[in-house]
Amino acid sequence: MLQRTRQFYERMSIYTDIHLLREKEHRSIQWIANYLGLNFRTVRKYLKMSLEEYEKYADQFGQKPRLLEDYKDFIAEKLRHYPDTGAAQMHDWLKEAYPFFPEVCPRTIYNTVMEVRQEANIPRVSVTERDYHVLPESPSGQYAQVDFGQKKLRKGDGKTQKVYFMAMLLCRSRYKYIWFQNKPFTSETAVIAHEKAFEYFRGIPKEIIYDQDAVFLWDENIGDYIMTKVFDAYVKSRPFKPVFCRPGDPESKGKVENCVKYVKQNFLTNRPYSDLETLQEQAEAWLKRTGNAMVHATTCKIPFEEWSSECKDLYPYVAVLLPKEDAGHAVLKTNCVRYKGNIYSVPVGTYKGKDTRVRLEENGATLIISSMSGGEIARHIMPAGRGNIVTSDSHKHDSTIKLAALTETVTSLFSDKEEMTMYLSRVHDRYGRYMRDQLMTVSDACTGRNQEEIDKALDTCMKRGLFSANDFKAAINGNVISSTKEKTEVAYKSVGDERTTAIAHFQPGKSDLSVYDNIVSCR
Repeated sequence: MLQRTRQFYERMSIYTDIHLLREKEHRSIQWIANYLGLNFRTVRKYLKMSLEEYEKYADQFGQKPRLLEDYKDFIAEKLRHYPDTGAAQMHDWLKEAYPFFPEVCPRTIYNTVMEVRQEANIPRVSVTERDYHVLPESPSGQYAQVDFGQKKLRKGDGKTQKVYFMAMLLCRSRYKYIWFQNKPFTSETAVIAHEKAFEYFRGIPKEIIYDQDAVFLWDENIGDYIMTKVFDAYVKSRPFKPVFCRPGDPESKGKVENCVKYVKQNFLTNRPYSDLETLQEQAEAWLKRTGNAMVHATTCKIPFEEWSSECKDLYPYVAVLLPKEDAGHAVLKTNCVRYKGNIYSVPVGTYKGKDTRVRLEENGATLIISSMSGGEIARHIMPAGRGNIVTSDSHKHDSTIKLAALTETVTSLFSDKEEMTMYLSRVHDRYGRYMRDQLMTVSDACTGRNQEEIDKALDTCMKRGLFSANDFKAAINGNVISSTKEKTEVAYKSVGDERTTAIAHFQPGKSDLSVYDNIVSCR
């Protein structure tokens, strides 16, 4: 009873504030709604009520059982983590988290979310909506619109991953499809996304409206469009007609722009990223559950039900062989790649076998080399002409390990750190350019050895002046011959009989040079 009384006086306080702001300060209805965190329709309704009418109205609250009372903790937890979450997205999260979530009106979700915001003191984030001109209803199966979007998602390790998507929407039914990838779209991947959308729609619209995007267009001159080679060939193979908007005229395809915004705010906002395949599966589940299953705010109809009749007016869809996705460039055994007649190096260790592939992308005069998963491996300035070999010194060694850190790691393996520092200093004097390799060899030689063996090998090298990683390796393996050992006399065994021995020891005669001088002088 006390709770109900408290709620009654809270509502009376809201009613009083609304009338004071309107009548004394002459504030607009929208301003009051934003200031108090209410819907403008609620403010307008309260302004029309007299005090007696509102008291009767407020007294009715709390008498009906709350259908979503058991879900308030879930809603409050989500709002604390993501205070910018709207009621529509919260509705989708509830259906995703609870497979047997009851069917309720979106208004009920909104009221519950707003109630939780007030109880938990989580302010509502206001969003400025964009206004669009009202357009006449599109003919069934006639038009579709295409647009691209991108958003950064948070991964499990705290880092972010940018994802890119193409959205296609049938204008009459508002039936939509989205296709994701983790790199910017090209003409080839846009064609793949088109085919995926046509397969999902089970048909092809007669006309598709696009922005003047470089993915589709090479050039434009007062209405004459030159499409890219790949997209032009694709358009000729399909029955639809491409229609390109005028520059700076987004209202021409406002429906799909709203769709892109809807995907970002309802599906992608605060969604964790694991991998691309999982994201695409989640997107198609979201389309089935929410994107194409909820009543559209403009048409007041469910897109899926409208598509059921519109699909009959689409051109028939027959699957064709899709162009292969970028298979990447082969990495040679020498840890380099060939591109446009030149050879570019990649870090040592990139080559993992004959199937090793990387992606190449030109960015101005720079060639960016990335792994197939999208991580950057190297970048080079592209030279003019062909037959050039472009390398980087950082690719010759494992540049992820700094030399100073490696020196410290190797030194820590020895008991006498001071003596080891002196030893490495002498090694550096001899092999400065190869110091990293020297350190790696010493480190490998110590692997699997006990402390006594390691220290004994260092002592041996210092006493005998063996300042080389290979000498240290030989010392720790016990292959160093002691310089104090006396050389063993070598015994020679005779081969053959006496005659053979005599022939072996026979010395041929030698002529005196004066004989030849006399012969030359006589001539």
